[in-house]
Amino acid sequence: MTQRWPNFLIVGTARAGTTSLHEFLGNHPDIFMPLQKEPCFFTYVDEQPEFKEARHRYLTNPAEYLAMFEHHNEAVMGESSTPYLYFHQKSIANIKRLVANADEMKILIVLRDPSERAYSQYMHNRRDLREPLTFEEAIDAEKQRMADNWHFDFFYVDKGYYYQQVKDYIDNFKHVKIVFYDTLEKQPEKLLSDIYQFLGVTQLQEAKMVKRNQSGEMKVKWLKQMMTTRKNPILNFFRKLMSRDTKKKLRNWAKDKLLRYNLKKTEMNPETRRKLIALYSEDIKQLQTLVQKDLSDWLRV
Repeated sequence: MTQRWPNFLIVGTARAGTTSLHEFLGNHPDIFMPLQKEPCFFTYVDEQPEFKEARHRYLTNPAEYLAMFEHHNEAVMGESSTPYLYFHQKSIANIKRLVANADEMKILIVLRDPSERAYSQYMHNRRDLREPLTFEEAIDAEKQRMADNWHFDFFYVDKGYYYQQVKDYIDNFKHVKIVFYDTLEKQPEKLLSDIYQFLGVTQLQEAKMVKRNQSGEMKVKWLKQMMTTRKNPILNFFRKLMSRDTKKKLRNWAKDKLLRYNLKKTEMNPETRRKLIALYSEDIKQLQTLVQKDLSDWLRV
C-alpha cells in the first residue's frame, strides 16, 4: 500500500476539547485518527526537542510518523496536535514542504475564550502536579520561563493571542474550519454535524461525545502520584509486558476514572480575568473581524 500523509489536521487550540473531538471522530467508519494524539510531527520533524518540565514523546521521524497511517484507506486520515496552531509559522512551513497538495488539506481550529483557556491550562498542570505556583505567580513568571526553555504547556498567556495564528492558516490553506469551544459545550450535535459536513462524511446520529482530559485540582494527590510514577517497580513490570497501544488505552482508561472521582473545580479570580482581558482585548477585536463572529463574551469579566 502506498504511504499516505494525513489529509485532515486538528491544529488546536489546547484546552478546547480537541481530545474529545479526536476520539469521537476516530470512531467514524470513514475517518481514521491514530491512537496517539499530539505527535507534533510537523512542528518538530527531524529535531530533538528538549524542554524543562517536558514529558511528552513526539514523533519527529517521517517514517515513524507515516507508520501511524499504514494499512488504512479511510477517506479522511487525520491527527491532532495543538502545537500546530501556537507554532503556526514553523508547522505550516513543514506541512507545505512535506505534503503534496498540502493546500488541499482540511484544517480544523477550535478556539476558546483565551482567558479561560489560560486558566484551564494552568489547572491542567496543577492536576498533573507539575505547577507549584499560583495562577497569578505563574503569569508573572511566564516570560522568564519562556526565556529558560520551559515546555510550552506553561505559556498560559502567550498561547491565547489567536489572531495571527488563525490568519496564517487561512492564508495558506483552502479548507479551514473554525469552531468554538462554547458550541462544543452547549450544542455538540450541531458542531459535530458541521464538522461532518466539512469533512464530507456521513453524519452519525446515535453517537455521543464523551468529555476527556478535564482539568482541576486533585483532591487526593498521592493517588495521582501512585498511578503516574515511573519509579513503581510493579507498574513498570506490567508496562514492559504491554504493547504501546495497550499501554495508551489502559492509561486513558485509568485517567478517565481518576479524573471523574478525584477532581475539584476552582474558579479564576475575577481581578485576574480583568487583567487578562486587558492583554487580549486588541487581539480579540482583530480576530472577530477575521472570523466574522461576535466575540464580545470574551471581553466580559
